[in-house]
Amino acid sequence: MLVPTVALLLAGPSAPQTYSYAAWSAPIVAGTCSANGTALPIPIEPKAAGGAPGVLECALVGAVRAFRFPPGIFEIDAQLLVPANTSITGAAPPNDMAAPTASPDMAAQTLFLATRGATDYLADYCHAGDMVATRVGFVLSSFVAVRDVSYQGLDVVRPNDNGALCGGGVFETVGCAENSCAASAVNNGGSDGSGSAHVTIDNVRLNDYYYDADKAKVGAPIAGNADCATGDWTKECCFCKPNGVRSSQVGVWIPESRGAEGTHDVVVRNIVSRSSQADAINVHGNVRDVLVERAFMENTGDDGFVLWGGDDKPGNVTFRDCVAVNPGILRPNWYGNCAATYGLQSVVFERLTCRSPTLAHPLPAPKSNNTARIDASMFVFYNSFGGVYPAGNSITIKGGWTFEDLGGNAYTPQAGTMDTHTTGKMVWTAAEGGEVAPFYFPTKKQQVNVRVEK
Repeated sequence: MLVPTVALLLAGPSAPQTYSYAAWSAPIVAGTCSANGTALPIPIEPKAAGGAPGVLECALVGAVRAFRFPPGIFEIDAQLLVPANTSITGAAPPNDMAAPTASPDMAAQTLFLATRGATDYLADYCHAGDMVATRVGFVLSSFVAVRDVSYQGLDVVRPNDNGALCGGGVFETVGCAENSCAASAVNNGGSDGSGSAHVTIDNVRLNDYYYDADKAKVGAPIAGNADCATGDWTKECCFCKPNGVRSSQVGVWIPESRGAEGTHDVVVRNIVSRSSQADAINVHGNVRDVLVERAFMENTGDDGFVLWGGDDKPGNVTFRDCVAVNPGILRPNWYGNCAATYGLQSVVFERLTCRSPTLAHPLPAPKSNNTARIDASMFVFYNSFGGVYPAGNSITIKGGWTFEDLGGNAYTPQAGTMDTHTTGKMVWTAAEGGEVAPFYFPTKKQQVNVRVEK
């Protein structure tokens, strides 16, 4: 069930104004903008009676309608399809990537605040007939850029039908509502599902607004919430109870798309996420030419940085100078690693940092004694979820890595295991050329080519 909530306002004379979804989204959908390159001021009425209107500006820059937001809290209660050739820029950059956990002064920020979220484990989420009314967030069309904004979601559970991941990203590109386009004709945001090109997400901050109030709930045990032995979750409660951490399903989600061109030329840079109910960033389906750079993503309910190509042969995808912290913790002991792949043609992981605990009692997969599903290594390369690694596939671990526990102590091959998983130890494997690195193949049903470059 998706339920409304009341936004919490900051106290004091500098408390930002709050604006309704209709007030600020209507000009973006309509493309209200100047025609001569000068900024057109668009008054937007605040929710508080008697408050002075805010000013949303739009200037036509080439073919792009460039919207600039003032400081304030901008409510969002739907999945908004941002039209092509649009940019959204907030009042001030929210992140210092040298100190990514330092919260910004919210009085100076543009914050998009969800007014409802996923609270019911059994609600139709992936299988719903209308994503606009089901999800809350942004769907970015081609030639769209989002910069210098914060976002706070209200999801407190991962719905059952989102177990294999269909999205629910703060930011999604145009695509299908299900994790496979063949599953239904529904697309995200009311789009045509054809994919996006030339998308930029730069200097955004996710799920920090409520983090101080919720952080004690991160990883906290919930009685009866880890009955996952048989896989019959109509009878068992496998993380069916809300964990209370107000968040989003995913930070950035590139879904499978219907167009032959897929999604390409996407840049995600300088992004911070304090929590997510599922993955941090997941690049899925037919994608190419994607760069994720300087991302700090912590406290996920699943993997951190993911390339899930299935059998679509995605290529030229790079994760560079990224940090993942405490993967899987929002579903404790269940599933999640810092970086993972599920089928691909080519990917580069360059100078990644992973801070992950060593678990004494990870939960096994249903009907299995396989516990190597969470915090097993730094990189895990799966064949599951339709993952195909065609001839000539290439995974490059480049420029070194940092692999530590949550206290900053480095993991070493000597303290781990080689090739196979043992509970309480991290897996290391020899790559092509013999270089040992912290990666793991749960199965060896396909030839996966891993190269390590200093």
